[in-house]
Amino acid sequence: MSDLNTVKTVILDTSDSSLLSTKLAAVNNNVRFSILEILRDFQKVNKGEDGSFKKEPLYSREINTILLNNYNVNITTQMLGQHLKQLSEAGLVEEVVVKKEVPNRVGRRNVKGFVLKEDAFEDLFLDISFLSDELLTFFDLYKTNQRFHDGEHCVLTIFNGEDKGKTFKVHKDEVVLIGRKANFNAGDLASFTILLDNNYSTVSSVAKPHLKLFYRDNGWCILDEGSSNGTYIADRKVPTGVVTRLKPNSFLKLSRGNGGAVIYCSF
Repeated sequence: MSDLNTVKTVILDTSDSSLLSTKLAAVNNNVRFSILEILRDFQKVNKGEDGSFKKEPLYSREINTILLNNYNVNITTQMLGQHLKQLSEAGLVEEVVVKKEVPNRVGRRNVKGFVLKEDAFEDLFLDISFLSDELLTFFDLYKTNQRFHDGEHCVLTIFNGEDKGKTFKVHKDEVVLIGRKANFNAGDLASFTILLDNNYSTVSSVAKPHLKLFYRDNGWCILDEGSSNGTYIADRKVPTGVVTRLKPNSFLKLSRGNGGAVIYCSF
């Protein structure tokens, strides 16, 4: 193992990483989740000839009516506005101006309409479909992860593949090696090791582990010493051979695309 104290430390610009957590928090609410379903279903009905979604927005009062009639959710327009604002700030919906008939006014008026952003979850998910049962499981994993916070540990939860749902608590005094089972022999496991299933086919070995995670200088850090497929935080590649300081609520991607591992890292 490298002498971690002699390796340079960098802080990766991962502003997107906090946005991912914001997206999770925004959807972790039954009303907001229902709003996303409504926008999705409306766009599916209005799908274009080429199969792509047509951006035909729904007026906020129309959303309120569907919430009441289809979801038995009765909230004020002001409360709906707060939910829509949070979804918009999280980058999940887009606000546009549309002309609609409004109560107590004659003729069509410019009002706020909303559409689901086409890339709403592009930076968050790899192999799960938007608003499917898989996605609901995804949010359950997020909530489970949050329950383990105690100020002394970094909590890792695997979000995809064969090991989805496994959660690990790493203490500040521990150094963790993360890699596929096939990359380790029995004699390699003297250190605390997170062994990923071999079906994570593109998670590669560096000597043995793909990645090291540890606590140093009052912060949680990772080190990829040169894996063949790389490590990513919010789609930014982690520099190899350099200790990278993590921000709270980061998604680590061990390689990109199918065959990689997505690990949610929070503290």
